[in-house]
Amino acid sequence: MEEGKIPDEAITASSSYEMKSVGPQNARIRQEKNGGAWCPKAQISSAIREYLEIDLTRDHLITWTETQGRFGNGQGQEYAEAFFLEYWRHEKWHQYKDLRGNKVLRGNSNTYLVEKQKLDLPFVASRVRFVPYSQHPRTVCMRVEIYGCVWNQGIASYTAPKANTDGPNRCNVEDASYDGTEIENLMLNGLGQLTDGIVGSEVEILESNGITNWVGWHDRDNIELFFEFQFSRKFRNCTIHVANLPDLNVEMFSIVNFWFSLDGKEYHETPETFQMFNEPKIPSNSNEKDGKSKSSALISIPLQLRLGKFVKIDIKLQSEWLLLSEISFETVPDVKNNTDEALAHLSWIYTNSNENISQIINQDQIARIKQIDDTEIKGEIGDLEIETDDKIGGEVSDGRKINIQHRGTMMGKSKTVSNETTLVLNESNLTPDAFPVNNSPTYIGLISAALTIIVFFSGCTIFLIKQRGRNKVALLQKHTALLCGSPAPGITINTKDIKLPTPIVVNNLSQSRLSLKSKIASNNDYKFDDGDSSEQHSIYEKINKISPQPYVKCEARSNYKTEHFDTKTSEDFTDEVECIVPTMLKKLSHSQTGKINQRVYESYYAATDILTIKRRDQHPIVSLFTPLLIRDSIVSYKRGTYDVPRISRHRLRILDKLGEGNFGLVHLCEAKGIQNPDLGILQNRQVVIVRSLWRGVVDSLREDFMNDMHILAEIRDVNIARIIAIVEEEPFSAIFEYGELGDLSSFLKNHDHAAPISYECSLNLVTQIASGMKYLESLNVPHCDLAARNCIVCKDLLIKVSDQAMYCSKYDSEYYVDECYAKIPLRWMAWEAVLSGKRSCPSDVWSYGVTVWEVLTRCEDVPYADMTSEQVLENCGLWYSLDNGSKKKCPRILEQPMFCADDLYRLMLRCWCKLAEDRLNFQEIYCYLKKLTLD
Repeated sequence: MEEGKIPDEAITASSSYEMKSVGPQNARIRQEKNGGAWCPKAQISSAIREYLEIDLTRDHLITWTETQGRFGNGQGQEYAEAFFLEYWRHEKWHQYKDLRGNKVLRGNSNTYLVEKQKLDLPFVASRVRFVPYSQHPRTVCMRVEIYGCVWNQGIASYTAPKANTDGPNRCNVEDASYDGTEIENLMLNGLGQLTDGIVGSEVEILESNGITNWVGWHDRDNIELFFEFQFSRKFRNCTIHVANLPDLNVEMFSIVNFWFSLDGKEYHETPETFQMFNEPKIPSNSNEKDGKSKSSALISIPLQLRLGKFVKIDIKLQSEWLLLSEISFETVPDVKNNTDEALAHLSWIYTNSNENISQIINQDQIARIKQIDDTEIKGEIGDLEIETDDKIGGEVSDGRKINIQHRGTMMGKSKTVSNETTLVLNESNLTPDAFPVNNSPTYIGLISAALTIIVFFSGCTIFLIKQRGRNKVALLQKHTALLCGSPAPGITINTKDIKLPTPIVVNNLSQSRLSLKSKIASNNDYKFDDGDSSEQHSIYEKINKISPQPYVKCEARSNYKTEHFDTKTSEDFTDEVECIVPTMLKKLSHSQTGKINQRVYESYYAATDILTIKRRDQHPIVSLFTPLLIRDSIVSYKRGTYDVPRISRHRLRILDKLGEGNFGLVHLCEAKGIQNPDLGILQNRQVVIVRSLWRGVVDSLREDFMNDMHILAEIRDVNIARIIAIVEEEPFSAIFEYGELGDLSSFLKNHDHAAPISYECSLNLVTQIASGMKYLESLNVPHCDLAARNCIVCKDLLIKVSDQAMYCSKYDSEYYVDECYAKIPLRWMAWEAVLSGKRSCPSDVWSYGVTVWEVLTRCEDVPYADMTSEQVLENCGLWYSLDNGSKKKCPRILEQPMFCADDLYRLMLRCWCKLAEDRLNFQEIYCYLKKLTLD
């Protein structure tokens, strides 16, 4: 769909609100065509059915689907929270269901994020329908994608005895995906798990009591399976995947017989018989003398090119249970008619000859027989080759034998199936060429073709070299490694795999090119021990120890006046780059910063062709409802120790809408009669933040929300903004603490400049932030969005670390939006978190250093205010390629604020060490700040 391989005319719908703007042709995922999606004419409800249909023209095996709502360049509000899948095969529509029997699939929770659905039970279909579903009337729009491959097996259906539900070890071994008809104990005219391409594992039997990828029968002498194909074929072999677990009375079959028929009524009298333990071919994973394997095995049974359209398989059991996972055939179509027709065109094929055959037949004519392409019959016959074979041994041949060899493919693997036909040539009617053909033009033609190809490829090479030399306008979203997902285990980067030219810096603009090959590794655990006063003293010495810093700030010294430059002058220019120690920078106002950030430098984008090193799928520890990584932490295992109060929604009065997240809305509210967690008493009125789900969300999303809120409720610290109540009615909500003085960023900006905040007060503020982060670190909960905007200020200047800013619209400008439309606090993030998605407590330490810088500069500007987001991203690349002692590859750091003591700035520098293990932990930071406070 996205790539356009499916044409518009193959995409239809039951109705459309407006055909041109939101018709079915606009339902291509990640595309913003016209109105931005397909929208049905009527609202969806349990009583109204609409569908989007995709015609694939031939059978395909469908394995994944994707859905997306209508973003409409930010104007769309419609998406489908759930949907059905229907598919067409064998002149009938079938409804898809997963392993658990669920027919309703999870859709989207917003208009822009793609939801990918893995189909537990793949199906074969030539047409697919997406049917949006909602229990209540709802306007929906959809963009979709399907994943799969062409179905080359040619099986129309199979019939089998109904499998057992209760299998060995209490697992379910019924054919869960069978889509035919069930009559008594027989399954008729359908396809299911035996042909879905998924091979089962013995682990499913040993460890699962749910539905498996095995189909099993119990206490039978034999099993008869009937396979019907779309047309007659020649069968080379059959592969059966069978389980063998003798301890559970599950063993392989003893004998299997194959009967073949062209009409499904009369089968050939002679079957192909395979005796399991008398055959010389024993499964590859066998390890016993009698040929019995201790696990599952793929058994390939030769069928000697038997012809038929119907195949009956009679399997003799030798134990209590028979478990099969997959049955596949290697075949070629019956091309007898095609072969006869081709040979009829050879006018020189006759019998009887008494003259020398070499005078009659031009050997070149035989070698030049045209290829017979049988693409109409599944494309499995490649070409038809005819060879000549003279008799040897002093006799004159009466004729020549023509060996016809058919070459075909099956199951995606190249195979050769030979079927020789002997033909006798009659010389009496063979006519020599009237105009003999000279071979010279042939060679001339070959040479000319070769020269043409060489010239063509040379031209292409020159064109590509010129194109590469131009300035590339490569959108950062297509190449960035910024998180589309989560802080799943990060990626260890090898410095040998990256090539970073010397940076080009002109008025704080830089250009470089990164090339990266990444290897996946697990996150390093970050641990610390609580220290006593003697350890605090060692921490103080550790921070103040004079050692060469692994980072410096680069400034360009050049006579160039313009900000736009040409890459031809870059080499001369970079020779003048020097590395100097951090100094004060001239500050820019917000208006100046905005102008800089709005500029797009075409030459710069060539430098930020950076690294896609994170997979975008399957990040189970990410929460939609908080930036904190709570699902893989200690606190997630303590759930239930704190009983969260439940309140009714009528106790809340909305004061202001702060913004919205992927899950729903965030409001500033006044709460009545809710207990204050600091005072431990009921307060008549207090200002709170309420995080609410959208109304009518699917049950699974609501369960995830409540689970995450209960986990957050276990985080109880005086310097952390806590959950104080939840609302368990539509719309489901969680109520968080909020400070009387607002967030720290706004507090510092709006503070009376006539009475500025003292340095001692600033030190107290950052110490409280360190205290809250120390608590999160002890629970192994990375915050991932630590900044002044995420700290709230209560009475008596009590600081609490929060996580609301990402959902507040007033702070949208401080976030970078990646290709997945996720907000990223780029300017506060550690370099490894940006490049490899490695979120951890040491990464929070980096962000803490930036937060301290914010507090000391009164949040007058964002970090790196004179740099664009792309330049900040490039600066992270410089951290990655940093080589100590180098004077040309040096990342830039934040300068020392004007009213900042050297001791505190040294602490900030320790937070920005390149290696995570070289940074302080929050326990050490807190102890050091307490010592500075006492001094």
